Amino acid sequence: MKVSIFNGAGQVDYLYGLVSGLAQFKEDQINVLDADVTGDLFLQYPNVRYIPVFRFLPKNSSFFSKGLNIVRFYFRQIWYLLTSSPGIVHFQWLDRYKLIDRLILPTIARMMGNKVVLTVHNINAGSRDNKDSKINRLTLKYLYRISNHLIVHTPLSKSELITEFGTQDSKISVVRHGLNNRVSHKGLKPREGRELLGIRDNEKTVLFFGNIDHYKGLDILIKCLDFLPDNIIDNFRLLIAGNSKDENYTGKILSDISDSTHSQLINYRICYIPDEDVEQYFTAADCIVLPYRKIYQSGVIFMAYTFGLPIIVTDIGNFKNDMLEGKTGMIIKENTPEMLSKTITDFFSSEMYLKLSETRGFIKKWAIENYGWESIGKETRNCYLKLFK
Repeated sequence: MKVSIFNGAGQVDYLYGLVSGLAQFKEDQINVLDADVTGDLFLQYPNVRYIPVFRFLPKNSSFFSKGLNIVRFYFRQIWYLLTSSPGIVHFQWLDRYKLIDRLILPTIARMMGNKVVLTVHNINAGSRDNKDSKINRLTLKYLYRISNHLIVHTPLSKSELITEFGTQDSKISVVRHGLNNRVSHKGLKPREGRELLGIRDNEKTVLFFGNIDHYKGLDILIKCLDFLPDNIIDNFRLLIAGNSKDENYTGKILSDISDSTHSQLINYRICYIPDEDVEQYFTAADCIVLPYRKIYQSGVIFMAYTFGLPIIVTDIGNFKNDMLEGKTGMIIKENTPEMLSKTITDFFSSEMYLKLSETRGFIKKWAIENYGWESIGKETRNCYLKLFK
C-alpha cells in the first residue's frame, strides 16, 4: 500500500510518532511531505521516502523570499498529487492558508483517485481561539465532507464533528494520540535537571510547558500562587517554558509576573525551546500544570508521560480519559486560581509526590502500554485498509 502523509509543516512530534508506527509494516511505501528540516528524522526507516516541500526562513527574510517559499510549498504538493500514482493521502494540519489547504489540495487529491484521510486534531481551532468566522466554518465543512475518512483522538471530538458539521458516524474513527517518542532523552536525573536550571533539591517545582496563548490559562496559574499556603510557597518554584503565540497575551503574562508578589519564585523562558533542552524541564519538575480554558487534546500531556511526569489539568477535552486520577495526575475541579492552588497543595501531600520516583516509573510503564505508536500505527493502517473494501 502506498501512503502519502502531507504534514503542512505542522507539529513534527506527532508526524514522527505516526510515521514510526506506520513504518513497522515493511510492505508499505510511505512518502512524507514536510519541511526541509525534518528529513533526517526518517533515515532509519527504509520504506519511508522524504519529500521536502517547505523551508523555515529567518523572521527577517524579505517579503519576496517568504512569498516565494509559500508558492514553492503549494506547487510541490500539487505537483506531487498530479504526477503520483493514487493511494492513501493522509493530511495533517490543513490550516496555513485555508482556501488552498481545505479546498484545493483535498479536491485535487480526490480527483487524482486517492483515498483522502484527515487527522482532525482540532475540530474548529477558530472557535477555540475566538477567531471563528463563516469562511472558517464553510471551509471546514467542505474539508470534512470531501475527505473519505476522518481520524479524531477522542469520543468527544467525534461527537462534535457529528453535531457541528453533520459528519456521518461511519466516516469517523477514534485513534488515540501517542506518546512523544521524538524528544531527546539523555537520561538526566531529576537532580541533574534541577542543577541545570538552578533549582534547589527541596523546592516544590511546578512546570508550565508549551505555547503561550490565552486558551492555555497561564495567567490562572500565575495568579494561583497568591493562594498557596505557607508550607508550599516557602519552598516553591514555577517554571514557564514555551513560545509566544499571541504577543498581547504574552505581554499580559510578563506584566502579571512582574506585578506578582511571588515574582522571585518564577523562572520563565518565553521562546522556542530547542529539543535538546526539553528534558531538563521535565526532569527538574515535580509535576506539570495545564490550566487550559479550552482544548480538544494536548500533545504536552504525552510529552510529560514520556518522562513519567504527573499532570494537573482542567476537566475539559479528553484530559480525564487520558489519565488515572490519583496515579498519573489530578483534575482541577474548577478552573480558578483558588481551586488550582488547592489542587497543587493536594498534589504535594499526595502519594504521587511523596513517592515521586515510583510514580514516574509507573507513569512511563502505563503510558507505553496505552499510548505506544506501534499499536496506534496498526489502528491507523486499519483505517486505510477499510477504504479499499
